Parts: sequence; structure tokens; C-alpha cells
Amino acid sequence: MKRTFYLLALLAFFVSCKETPSVITVDYIPQWDTIRVLENPHKGWYQHFYDNQIVKYKVQDKELFRNFPGMDHLYLRLAWSFLEPEEGKYNWALIDNIINEYVPEGYGISFSITSKETGKYPIVVGQQKNGVQYATPVWVEKAGAKGVVTEAEGARSWSPQWDDPVYLEKLDKFHRAFAQRYDGKPWVRYVDIGSIGEWGEGHTSRSTQIPPTVKEVKENMDVYLKNYKHSLLVATDDLLYYGKPEVETQELYKYAVENGMTIRDDSPLVDYYLDCYPDSWSVSHPGFYDPLYKTKPTILEMQHYSMIKNDGNWKGKNGSEIIPKYGHSAAEMLTGAIETMHATYIGFHGFVEEWYTENPDLACTLANKCGYWYFPVSCNYSPNMKKGENKLTICWTNKGVAPAYNVYSLLLQFTHTQTGEKQEVIINDSGNMGWLPGKEYYKEYTFTIPKDWKQGIYEVRFGLFHKDGKIDIGVSPTIQEEGYTQIGNIKLG
Repeated sequence: MKRTFYLLALLAFFVSCKETPSVITVDYIPQWDTIRVLENPHKGWYQHFYDNQIVKYKVQDKELFRNFPGMDHLYLRLAWSFLEPEEGKYNWALIDNIINEYVPEGYGISFSITSKETGKYPIVVGQQKNGVQYATPVWVEKAGAKGVVTEAEGARSWSPQWDDPVYLEKLDKFHRAFAQRYDGKPWVRYVDIGSIGEWGEGHTSRSTQIPPTVKEVKENMDVYLKNYKHSLLVATDDLLYYGKPEVETQELYKYAVENGMTIRDDSPLVDYYLDCYPDSWSVSHPGFYDPLYKTKPTILEMQHYSMIKNDGNWKGKNGSEIIPKYGHSAAEMLTGAIETMHATYIGFHGFVEEWYTENPDLACTLANKCGYWYFPVSCNYSPNMKKGENKLTICWTNKGVAPAYNVYSLLLQFTHTQTGEKQEVIINDSGNMGWLPGKEYYKEYTFTIPKDWKQGIYEVRFGLFHKDGKIDIGVSPTIQEEGYTQIGNIKLG
């Protein structure tokens, strides 16, 4: 009698249920929690640690950084000349010191090694010669690579000819060494195609203003494709469309996607793009991301935070004030860009201390919104189970902007109410990779209860997990124990 009362009380307290003679339906919607930040893998914020120079932005307040909600990885964008000052002699310490400090704490790393910068030695580039700044090492030019010197923002800089055979040969050797050291490491999130254009972004707006040709872009892509066999490669949208007719843009887009690359956009909330592309929230090529996002994570890099504020396009705590020029707040526009791109990784491009202090609530909201964000809608299960094969059905929904790109397992945890003994059943594939945003998915799970389990009453919970960690879902902690969500009690006969 006491056990029956316990069962009814438990179900009434945790969930609302509809019972039939053989099936109980658990309604999770009243227990959804959309406020709590879910610290999940394979998605989230990234911080520009090296931002095309060795002084910005780094991490000034490490404690604040560690408390930043949903911070996933550090982004290292660095001139080639810093890393190979002499041919075949590498300065890996610039990278390894960061890896050794942050990777053990669970952070990932992503890379963009650039061949052209606009800025002065030794802050922005690793070398200079006769007052000319070199992002590509000086020795590459000495080896016979052709290039041109241009001036911008008070600095004279050397740009290689993007398809020069000497340049491509030396670039290939560098990336061969880089890939041998870092390709496929579990903490590497992605590697940008950074060998063309200003800041490795694929355009030449601060130098020749001559668009890279399709041939030049493909030959540079091929260097990366040849050397990186395991890490995700990323092309910027500028690399694909800058100064090109649509037919060439589509040719390069197809080439990138068919070779397994994904796309990033470095321009959301740039004043120019807000003016030109208001209907897509400053995203210049929304068509790049749909349907790409269904199979590959996409990456958003917001305009430099300081520049957005200087342009008058970010006002109020959490970017909440309406910008009269656009009729929307900065928070709305940034959220719109994230939704348009279906972005899994998002970066605010500034000092972490400044951005988080001024936008704490928005940081939490977008940490959940980017990538996947799972909620259980309901669960149908039998209160009477048997040893051997059993089934239950969970209805899932994804309130994020993208699917997950890793298979997550479903774990069913059974706790004997008398002995406290815990048993687990693992279903290797929860089906999660097919859960696109905004839809409901009913997934029937078949599992086997071993013959050696004790008979009696069991509390049943479920959870998602991956080798990289537990996958948190958007329900109240009151119906969770050690991260596993309550289903109810079953009787094992």
C-alpha cells in the first residue's frame, strides 16, 4: 500500500501523467527550463585569443573567462611569419603554451594562419623588411615567390601572388608540418582557410582590391585538403564571393561543400552589411547556410564589439535598446543573424571581460540558442516491464538553431527502490543527429533488461551522453538526479 502511494505521489509531484491500462504518458512541458544555461559540448561561444596580432585579445580575467556561460573554445588567428620565422624552423610555443593551459580545462582550439595582414611589426606580423610588413615570412619572397607591396592604415604590407608556385609550395610545407602536429586532435574544433586576403578572410579590400580568382582560391583550398584529413576545414563567405559573379561564387561554394568544408561569416553587425542586408540581419549570403547546416556546423563571427558600439549599433544592457536606424535592438539583430546562419559556434570579437560584463543575460540566452538545445516533450512507457526486450518512446524537440553533428547515446538508469542498486542500459544511438530545430521527433527505443536483474520496483531515469561528456537537456533540476531525468517507476516481473 505504501509503495502504491509513493508511486502516485511521485508521478503527481514530478510530472503530469495520463494512464491507460498498459501505458503511462509523462508530460515534460510543464517542467521545461529555458533559463538555465546548459554547458554542452560541440557548440557555444568562442574567444578570439589571438586576433591577427599577439596582443589582442587574450584573456585578462581568467576567473571571469572560466565562468563565461557556454564558452567552448579559443580562436587563434595568427600570421604565418610568427610561426615559421625561418624556413623549417617553427615557433610552436606561441600555440602550445595556450593549448597546455586551456585544453586540460576542457576548452577546444581553432586556427586561422594568415598570409596577409594590415598592421605593423611586431604586434600584427612576425617580420618586416625595409619598413614593409610580412605576414607571409620574408624568406618566402627571397625564395622567389612573387608579390606586391601596398599601403593601408599607415602600414606598408606585402601580399603574395595567391597562385604563385613558390608561394604554394612553401605554404604546403608549412601546413604539412602544422597538420602533423595538430590535425585530428580531439580538441581541434576547425581550421580556417586563411591563406588568401586581408586577415585571412578571402578579400583584398586593404591591398590590391583585385579579387582572388577561382583558380587561386581552389589551389589554396587544395593545400588544406591535401594536409588536413581529420579536422573540419572552414571557408569564409568572403573567400567565395568577394568581387565575383554569382556563377563563380556558386562554383566555389560547391567546391568547398563537396570537399567537406563548412562556412563562416565574419560580418554580422558590421554597419555596411546591416544597411545592405537588413532582411537577413546583416548576413550577406543566407543561402550559403541552408541546407549546409543540416550536416556541418556553421560559424558566426560578430563585428568587433568596440566598432559596433562606436557605430551606434549597440545600446543598453544586453544590447536591449532599439537602434532607431534599424528599428531593432542589437540583441535582436545578433539573434536574427545566428538564426539565419543556423550557427553552432558564435564569437563576439572583443575583450571577454567587457562583453560579458555588459551583456550577461544575452550571453546566457545565446549560449543556449546556438547549435542544438534539447527538450523532452513526453515519454510513453509501460509500468510493467519484463526481463528481455522492452520499449519506450520519447518525444524530443530541438529549440536551438542547428542539429548536433555527433551521435549521442541514450542511457536508461534503473534504481531498485528497496536495495538502491543502480543498473544501466545503453542505447548507442539516440537518433539525435536527425533532430532539426523547431520540430518534434517521436523516437521508439528498444532495449533489453538482463535476466540477472532483481525483480521489484525500479525508479527509471534517462539521459543523453557522449564520450566528451553528459548532454544536458532543458528540464528543471527538480526532476533530475545526477543529470538524469525522471521517467517514473516500473515493476519488473
